[in-house]
Amino acid sequence: MESKTSFDEIVRNLGLSSPAEYVSSAALKDWVRMNKDHKYVPQELLEAWGFAVDEASTSN
Repeated sequence: MESKTSFDEIVRNLGLSSPAEYVSSAALKDWVRMNKDHKYVPQELLEAWGFAVDEASTSN
């Protein structure tokens, strides 16, 4: 069984089905802004929105 990430769950809950929809979703962008430093977010999406990840927050 494939493991789902929090990102996968929010995308499903928002009814988004393609990367083009991801980029145009204000709700997803808000979620990413709040969670990018401690949840998985595809690098391409971070780059599309100009977000940087706080590396100190993601290191264990």
